Amino acid sequence: MFPELELREGWVTVICLLLMVLCVAWSIQAADWADGLSILQGTALVGGVLGIVLAKSRVPNRLAHLLSLLAGWTWSFYLTSQVLMRAINVPGPMAVVELEERFYDLFLIPFYEGMTADNHVFILLLGFLLWVLAYFCAWAVFRWQRVWWSVILCGVAILLNMSYTTENLTVYLILFLLFALLLVVRASLAFYEQEWRAAHIGYSPELISAFLRAGLAFSAVVILIAWAAPVALASRPLQPFWDKIGQPWREFQERSARVFRDLNYQNEPPLVSLGDRRMWFGGPVNLSDTPIADVDASTGRYWRVVVFHEYIGDGWLSNDPDIILIGANEQDLAFPEFDLRFEITQTVTLLRDWQVSDSLIAAGQPLRADLPLRAAVTFVTQEEDLVRAPDSSPFPSAPGDPSALYARRPLQVGESYQVLSSLTEADAESLRQAGIAYPDWVRPRYLQLPESLPQRVRLLAAALTEGEETPYDKAKAIETYLRGIPYSEEIEGPGVGQDGVDYFLFDAETGYCDYYASAMVVMLRSVGVPARYVRGYSQGETEEGVFLLRESDGHAWPEVFFPGYGWVEFEPTGGEPPLLRPESLEPESSASAESNRPAPRQDLRPLMDEEGLDTLGQEGEGPPTPWWRKVGVGGWSAVGVGGLGLAGGIFLTIRRRRDIEGLSVAERVYEDLVSWARHLLRIEPLAHQTPHEYASIVAQQVPRGQKAVEQIAGFYVEERFGAKEVPGAPAEVAWRQAWPALWHRWLERRVDRVRRFWWLFVPPKEFPES
Repeated sequence: MFPELELREGWVTVICLLLMVLCVAWSIQAADWADGLSILQGTALVGGVLGIVLAKSRVPNRLAHLLSLLAGWTWSFYLTSQVLMRAINVPGPMAVVELEERFYDLFLIPFYEGMTADNHVFILLLGFLLWVLAYFCAWAVFRWQRVWWSVILCGVAILLNMSYTTENLTVYLILFLLFALLLVVRASLAFYEQEWRAAHIGYSPELISAFLRAGLAFSAVVILIAWAAPVALASRPLQPFWDKIGQPWREFQERSARVFRDLNYQNEPPLVSLGDRRMWFGGPVNLSDTPIADVDASTGRYWRVVVFHEYIGDGWLSNDPDIILIGANEQDLAFPEFDLRFEITQTVTLLRDWQVSDSLIAAGQPLRADLPLRAAVTFVTQEEDLVRAPDSSPFPSAPGDPSALYARRPLQVGESYQVLSSLTEADAESLRQAGIAYPDWVRPRYLQLPESLPQRVRLLAAALTEGEETPYDKAKAIETYLRGIPYSEEIEGPGVGQDGVDYFLFDAETGYCDYYASAMVVMLRSVGVPARYVRGYSQGETEEGVFLLRESDGHAWPEVFFPGYGWVEFEPTGGEPPLLRPESLEPESSASAESNRPAPRQDLRPLMDEEGLDTLGQEGEGPPTPWWRKVGVGGWSAVGVGGLGLAGGIFLTIRRRRDIEGLSVAERVYEDLVSWARHLLRIEPLAHQTPHEYASIVAQQVPRGQKAVEQIAGFYVEERFGAKEVPGAPAEVAWRQAWPALWHRWLERRVDRVRRFWWLFVPPKEFPES
């Protein structure tokens, strides 16, 4: 464990440490985020071994860290280039150049909306991070003698990986715990061995193996106890606290996940994580028949889980800013009230465990529930209050329709809860006459579209709705068109940076519910009709008033807002039965419908009074946003990049001073020319080239600095091989002319690359045929 111990005495420590780090690598490989993760075990193993060797050597700390970082980056880059070489079938050197180009593209992402990083860059960065992890763990154990540091760091890594994947990684967690506990036992034993030797206390060699056997048994017991602990602590009394402090981290996850959008986690079936408040367009789906819940209700067509508001080109975000806590049966959540709606009560019986991060199931517009809730809402100002008090400032009087409801404690299999919901029964004629007097809280949010939306999507929507006078008729026209597109669950996901709706409408021309619903919402917004994207479940199997929901019933649909009537569902997905709506609601049929409405359950409390609503509104405002949240991920990223740039500049300055020590001006200038041409233009000097031959190649690439480059080579040859001392001033003047020319040529190449990338998003001049 310690530098004083011989390696033969600490072989158990070495093996346990390496296996512990390998468990992290194996768990990431098993998660299968991308093709080519098999290199991680080699990266972790070599990084751990090098860390052990450097930690047990007498190399100074800073030099050892620098050597490790350089070796780790080189090794990770090499292994990743081998993966890329097999993927695109090119020679090794070309794969290295291609990987370098893709890595540089990573830094363009903040400047181009919708652009994402390549999966091979993800493998490269993940491999390097795993190398750093393995090196740090080895250094912590063998140099700093801090075993728990390595255990905790590896544990956090493996738990983070498990929290994002849907694969069952239990076996890797068990192995990690086993090796970690054995490492702790062996490290403690090594400490006592040192004390015994220092005190000249004799001990039997069998004592070591006996301790290890006892440690193995102890580790097994601890693992079993830890396995049973989550069941005993299922109530999670501190869950609201963790939910609150974890909100910044969840927001960071939602933003940063866009960088590597093409990882395999985006090709999961819909609603794999029912609490996820983001959605990316993915590839093929394979939904199972796993039962999710039973819903006892008098009627139902759609069962809502999450509502999404913001379209971002490659997916959707649910961006309700407020999370409020509501007691059981405490008050109505929907505001304001709308016409032609009726209330139903559903009893949802869970057929799988439900965590506090999973959204609850409810029909239509949820109002109340019989269990404590966390609700994601946006507070809506009651316009009548402003009319009565025109001098008062706008006040959020009540929460609007919640985008998601969460139980404030975990729910177990077989547990039930009740939800009171409001469903629309508006007829087609009423919706046609609803008009376009949209409230102020509807227009900016539900007409939002990114500037990057391709123009041909807008043109298609305008063509489909041409001649339609009402928002309802426009919605029906788009719905009819989309239902004519073939349904398929085998669609490949859109390319890097490609708009998902544009890809569905014009390239794939097939897809599943996520694509149909998104296309209808986006096209409606483009013609001025407020709409939103909703995820949940379709009707499911029905038997005696009970709806059985399976994973295969996962569904997405659009909802359109009509003044006075609220949100109304539509069904554009070709694989689903059409949604039938009466053309008009005659007085006779209206009375009949009123008599047939199911009454709400009596065990739900009545609505809160207006005073209660105002009190909740005040509580929902929440504390002011801290300054570090206002900076945002982009600001902190800029600070980090700036800090790294400053550190890199200092390092390069120190290294340059050391490299030019003892060189003449002509020699230094020529070395600078070679170095900058190598890094900026990738022109490597070959062994058989003379300085003049190399300079001529550089000059061809840099016509603006051709004369200066040739002069630099001439000065260098004259001094180096002509035994003449060349004055420094002309060489420095030539370099001041050549250096900007090199950068100008590098910038021209970058602009050409960006221009080629940008043309991928330029829409065609002619409108495509529908």
